[in-house]
Amino acid sequence: MKRNKQASLHQRRTRSEQKTIRRNLLRKLLSLALLLLCAFPMLGGGIQPLWVIPAAICISMNEDMYFCMAAGVLSGFLIDIACGSPLGINAIFMVIFCTFVCLLFEQILRRNFWYYILLTAVCVLFRNGLSWLLTYGIYRTEGNSLYWHDVLLPSALLTIAVAVAVYLLYMPLTRLLTKRVRSMDAAAIRHDW
Repeated sequence: MKRNKQASLHQRRTRSEQKTIRRNLLRKLLSLALLLLCAFPMLGGGIQPLWVIPAAICISMNEDMYFCMAAGVLSGFLIDIACGSPLGINAIFMVIFCTFVCLLFEQILRRNFWYYILLTAVCVLFRNGLSWLLTYGIYRTEGNSLYWHDVLLPSALLTIAVAVAVYLLYMPLTRLLTKRVRSMDAAAIRHDW
């Protein structure tokens, strides 16, 4: 009985719908692969750009909210591993920020390069401010200004510079795998098999 329902549901989908489902799945898998590839340059040590933040912002610009939340959690864990911070702090921050960015692009903003750079800069500066607050700001230890000027600020500037390269890698992927159809009638007439 259960197999009959699944088989009839599968038969009801048109070829265009099946192709769209496969295209969306491929786009999401490639987005996650890009996010994981962006984690490798961060593992070198020293002052490194946080490559996964621009990748997570790119994903948040173009995907649905639940996938953006998953990408935010994954990117936060990757930042925690690369920076040596307690596991989960950046994950919580990134899931909140990625959800916020996704809702901004769904409701208010257009998908534009300058909005992407602005939101990447805001995310990096908030993340570095949170890192400074949790390590030096609360306890008022010595060297807090050195940590900000010598570590966090150069890392933020490098991350903003790297955001251009991540954008150039990610945007052709979404344009290639995202098909815009003006209406359902146009999709039915076109017969994209």
